[in-house]
Amino acid sequence: MKIPSFVDRLSPGLRRPVRFLIEHDNAVLFLGGFVFDMITIQRIDSWVDLAIQFFYMTVLTLLLIYQYREHRGVWTPSPRMARLWSFNVEALHFFYGGLLSSYVVLYFKSSTGARSLVFFLVLVILLFVNEMPQLRRVGYRLRLGLYSFCVVSFLTFFIPILIGRMGGWVFALAVVGAGLLVWRVAGHLANHDEDPKVAQRRLFIPAAALLALISVLYVLKLIPPVPLSVQFQGVYHNIEKADGAYKLIYEKPPLYAFWRRDSRPFHRREGDRMYYFARVFAPSRFRHQITIRWEVYEERRGEWLTSDRMAMNISGGRSQGFRGVATKDNFTAGEWRIIAETEDGRAISILHFTVEDDPGTEDRPWTSSKA
Repeated sequence: MKIPSFVDRLSPGLRRPVRFLIEHDNAVLFLGGFVFDMITIQRIDSWVDLAIQFFYMTVLTLLLIYQYREHRGVWTPSPRMARLWSFNVEALHFFYGGLLSSYVVLYFKSSTGARSLVFFLVLVILLFVNEMPQLRRVGYRLRLGLYSFCVVSFLTFFIPILIGRMGGWVFALAVVGAGLLVWRVAGHLANHDEDPKVAQRRLFIPAAALLALISVLYVLKLIPPVPLSVQFQGVYHNIEKADGAYKLIYEKPPLYAFWRRDSRPFHRREGDRMYYFARVFAPSRFRHQITIRWEVYEERRGEWLTSDRMAMNISGGRSQGFRGVATKDNFTAGEWRIIAETEDGRAISILHFTVEDDPGTEDRPWTSSKA
């Protein structure tokens, strides 16, 4: 990008950073979209945030169509619009950055364990891929592929928010909806080609491949279970409920572990019961049954064995999340984990902890917190 003449009149201390910002304007605007989203995003079902994302995608759709038409020589901006249109590439990067960054934030909240992190890493990679000049030169098929990823990522949590349910058929609806929308956009782009149908199919191929990849990731349970997320969880020696509040009771931690807020490690005495508490965020009017799975590590076999399962029906709408409790009476010392997962087996959270036998008989120092 051409450096404006006013830059040379700046002081030496300002000249270099201003020149850097101008020379890397696409990266700066892309990062600007990310920072803006990090600051403003609230909760996954916030209608303000959803409206912003919908606006971003609308603007992206128009930019893709008119950039392609300008590239084909069938459209030119009016004199009044020409000055604003000169920033169309920068605007494209800003809106891509805004959308992808919001998905990074929202999917990260629903990610747990290495499996779900695969999709999260795909998001992060795409966040930077759009800035690589080598790939940017591939053209509009790449842009349409990135556009399809944004659309399907949005619909994956927007449709469950609308209907208050999630599952395989809901995800399929999101993929089909994204495919139909991108196919229509590809048709708009190809309208002025010599053979519109052939051009439409050629433009749609990368998007179709990406949607197929997303479907495979879903089948392999590598996509985080949006719009659900665990806001807080812990294991305790006792939980009491009174006046709509939960009292979480755990051993008072030593001074060197002042940050502990639950019974980890869990010191077991005869007759003790383990309590698992979690706050699971779900959108308003949302209903779903999750499974709380207790697993213990079997050292001789080198694998995790399921010890117990408990179904928990959650309902959404509470900003601090749906509060649920699961208990376990029979357990031994060892390595344990508690997995909260959806009906189709996608983990919302994984809590690791150890159980240690406590041979003491003296009174234990208890403390508590409210949730």
